[in-house]
Amino acid sequence: MGEYRLSPLASEDLDGIYDYTFDEWGVDQVRVYRSHVEKALEEVTQDPIRLGSKARDDLVNGCRNYRVEHHYLFYRIRGDRVEVGRVLHEAMNWLFPACQMRRRRLS
Repeated sequence: MGEYRLSPLASEDLDGIYDYTFDEWGVDQVRVYRSHVEKALEEVTQDPIRLGSKARDDLVNGCRNYRVEHHYLFYRIRGDRVEVGRVLHEAMNWLFPACQMRRRRLS
């Protein structure tokens, strides 16, 4: 595959995750978590249907998710690009945020 693209919502999700991590555990943990997220993005970009990813057509047609620590990347494959719609915590109710992903086109 080629590249990945973050939706505005996914970018907001990551900003919130990094802000929360900084407030709770400091800058060193933000660096660790960010490296885990970047590695996961590289992994799904290289092989979007890789072991550990899961089809989530129940949320949005063509949607997949992939776990990174306590969060999940929700993404779709578009041509040679992975489009990340949301990055959500494992404890969240994913139905409403997934509906947001469905309504908004990735720009």
